[in-house]
Amino acid sequence: MVVWPKWEVYKECLAKDRIMSANGDFQDFKKQVLKASVQEIDEQAKHAPLMWNFLIAFAAKKPFFRSLIIQVFNKLMQVPSWVSAWEADVELHEKVQTLHEDLQSAIGAQHEVLKKSIAPAALKSVTLVRMDERPEEVRLAIERERMIDAIKEEAEEAESDEWVAAEEEPEAASAETACNPALSALQEGIDAASAIDDPSKMDSCGLSALNKLRIGCIRCAGDDQLFSQELDNAPRVFNFLLSLVKQHPAYINGVAEVINLLMASSWCAVFEKNQLLQERLRELPKPLQASLGLQSSKVLAHIDADARRMLAAGEVSDDMKTAFLPCLTDLVTESVRAPITQVADRMQSIRAPRTSGGGYPHARAQQF
Repeated sequence: MVVWPKWEVYKECLAKDRIMSANGDFQDFKKQVLKASVQEIDEQAKHAPLMWNFLIAFAAKKPFFRSLIIQVFNKLMQVPSWVSAWEADVELHEKVQTLHEDLQSAIGAQHEVLKKSIAPAALKSVTLVRMDERPEEVRLAIERERMIDAIKEEAEEAESDEWVAAEEEPEAASAETACNPALSALQEGIDAASAIDDPSKMDSCGLSALNKLRIGCIRCAGDDQLFSQELDNAPRVFNFLLSLVKQHPAYINGVAEVINLLMASSWCAVFEKNQLLQERLRELPKPLQASLGLQSSKVLAHIDADARRMLAAGEVSDDMKTAFLPCLTDLVTESVRAPITQVADRMQSIRAPRTSGGGYPHARAQQF
């Protein structure tokens, strides 16, 4: 459900020139915009002039948020009433031309109306914007970001403060993170999974590690250059995922998401060659094997015959967990309740092949 922020906050932010402390305000608006339908955004059209002004002011002072700002521009320009509000306000056209030319070009690439507003020098570079800032790629990024926001909201509801802290001060990120935040997110998930080495840690930290892996894999989806840099960690991550879902079957959807994305990368070859991992897979209850088999033909090839028969007979249904796990607790998140048969389609929707926008030329030094 979309819960719009208090618009007075943005009026005050502009009036008192407190853009530098508006990270959270931007994040609140971004989250709602990305999850909202065109109709839901249209219903807030009276606030369009205010928010266009806020976005330009924020973009001028917060280069770290560049990709998210571009996503918001892209999404809002899908709403005719917000397009009209932009066209009608000549001052917005003047203000957007004060932004860095490179950013103007990226914003202009999102819609013809925006393109008409940017400076002539920036207009010349619109067709040369980075691949990840072209409209079709931005729309994929929007879906990835929407999924990540949902995961973070789940973590916040579970009273996990680490997600909130990570968003409040993104400028404090390391140089490595700034170079490629997607790779950094993947590494954070790998580190969290690798730190779990006994059942008690799996109970206390397993869900948090899984969520970090989900975020890292979603951020890297479709970019095998990033996954390949962490290839040496593949066995321990696969082992963590299989151990987690065996100990906590309620987390099957989150595990399935990660398995789906990893098996669409160079990590697939590691799984295919590792008999121990294949044996761990077959140790799972049949419904869990079948659910993971839905994510990749390479996984399907290694589940046992009974699990394959379940799939062939259509016995892995959307309500599989309800039948298999009648006593799910409040720890089961929205993504876990989502239909298991839809996981593969959702992951495919964000997995279009893309080229890494940066990152390390070599894999990081092994820490374990």
